[in-house]
Amino acid sequence: MKAVILAGGYANRLRSVTDNGRIAKTLLPIEAEGKNQPILYFLLDKIHAIKDIDEIIVVVNDLYKKQISNACKNYQSGVKFTIVSDGSNGPEQAKGANYAILMANKTIPQDYEDNVLVMASDNYFEFDLNEIVDKYDDISSHVCEPINMVISKVYPDSEREYIANNFGILNLGYDKKINSLDEKPGIENLKTNNVSLAIYMFNRPDLNKIGEYMEQNKSDKKRRDSLGYFINYTIQNSPTYTYEIDGEFCDIGTPDEYYKMRPAEIIYDIYYSNSSPLNNKK
Repeated sequence: MKAVILAGGYANRLRSVTDNGRIAKTLLPIEAEGKNQPILYFLLDKIHAIKDIDEIIVVVNDLYKKQISNACKNYQSGVKFTIVSDGSNGPEQAKGANYAILMANKTIPQDYEDNVLVMASDNYFEFDLNEIVDKYDDISSHVCEPINMVISKVYPDSEREYIANNFGILNLGYDKKINSLDEKPGIENLKTNNVSLAIYMFNRPDLNKIGEYMEQNKSDKKRRDSLGYFINYTIQNSPTYTYEIDGEFCDIGTPDEYYKMRPAEIIYDIYYSNSSPLNNKK
């Protein structure tokens, strides 16, 4: 099984935390599960716990490519890492999540037929990713056809305005099957409290449609860049289900959300000195 981490963003809302953009967001340290380490390492720990994982593809941009590549090299792993850049070098050139998936998919051999886990690079969550894999396999065996899956969490009514402006919202039909995903619909258009957590399982035939999708939407920046619209596209091809998780989840997209993770003091010299573990490999 292969996992894709989407780490090509520029974190404009976090510039006060990333030393005005000097450090990639996914390399910010968090305190979680007894460790103080970069967000990326937390995600890698989660992915390495998946049975049968054979490759991790990290999509970056040219600005942070060296930082993230060095961090991956220093992570103790027996799993193959593939680093691929989307070619952008600043926020004004940002390519979006769908382009990142396109770049990742191009690195996977065409004869590869297994499923692919895709996730954002800035989330904290408590659950075990093996739960997702097992649930995906269970549903696939019952429906007897390829499926896709979106991991979600149901938020309380007290957070409706927050989720309406910050997340993709899932509209469900029978047996947790997704009818559609509304990208940041706003409170006036919010239909449910079921939030997409930017963690997905794709079957390979649908993932292969990303190029076709991008070509069809090349003149529509919103649809071209936002992953939720690609989910709606794949729903037309394959049944897509949600798996609702419990426990803590944090989308580390703003300084307030970042500081909820109780990070230790950020000492930027540790990240940029020549002796830094994130910078000491060519």
